[in-house]
Amino acid sequence: MRRLFLCSVIIILPLIFTGCKKKETSDLKSIMTTQANGTMSATTISADKEKLSEAESSKTAASESKPASKAGITDSSQSFSKDKSKISYPRLAGIDSKSNINTLIEDNAKLSLNSFASNPDSNVDIKYTIKNQSRNRISIVYTGTVKDGGQSKKVFFTNNINLETGKSIGLSDYADPLTIANYILSDDVVLENATNAQAAGFEEYKKTLNVDILKALLDDADFPLIKENDINEGFPKVFSYESGGDIFIAIPMSHELGDYVLVKYSPSTK
Repeated sequence: MRRLFLCSVIIILPLIFTGCKKKETSDLKSIMTTQANGTMSATTISADKEKLSEAESSKTAASESKPASKAGITDSSQSFSKDKSKISYPRLAGIDSKSNINTLIEDNAKLSLNSFASNPDSNVDIKYTIKNQSRNRISIVYTGTVKDGGQSKKVFFTNNINLETGKSIGLSDYADPLTIANYILSDDVVLENATNAQAAGFEEYKKTLNVDILKALLDDADFPLIKENDINEGFPKVFSYESGGDIFIAIPMSHELGDYVLVKYSPSTK
């Protein structure tokens, strides 16, 4: 019964991009339902892997190296292009030469671009920033835009990587989803760099949620796309990263409210 409930929840969750006109207070189903006018669809792993086989569509370019999160590690910018779309992603130096971390970063970046560039006319431009954390973990934050059908929508997703294991890690690997779900629903929730309209809209949007829905979203947050006991092997709806001891979670919102809000959770003050 629990799996059936969570499956039902995931089906109705909002997608990051909802391009059609809505009033600010949207119900869960209307925000989370895929629209026909170019919104992002939940792409399965099998479909994305087929797209990655199109090696001729990729282009690689190196830029100046800059410090990353672990001593001795630097990164140079690489890029992957598909039709009119492009994503930049880092290649790390100073890590174990036998590590598969750079392959992991590249594959996840390509999977992401293929998810957002839903058709040849899509114009996607995504860049990255590396967030410094501990000596053993790195977060890559991707931001950009998707231009499709005359509309421009914001993109936000992340890739958190354990530098020792060489694997992607999700929010549930370094935080408690239930605790954060309760925090998001509380009056104490803090939004990072949100406008007054976004904050007001988020308060209304929270009324359509409950702790079980939010926990299901947070359990599924981030790469890897396939997790233990996963019921949604498509592209996650929620992404997170940690920086300066704080945890940031991107929650999808309507296009009118900026496409997403960034929740800030500070464990040291809770």
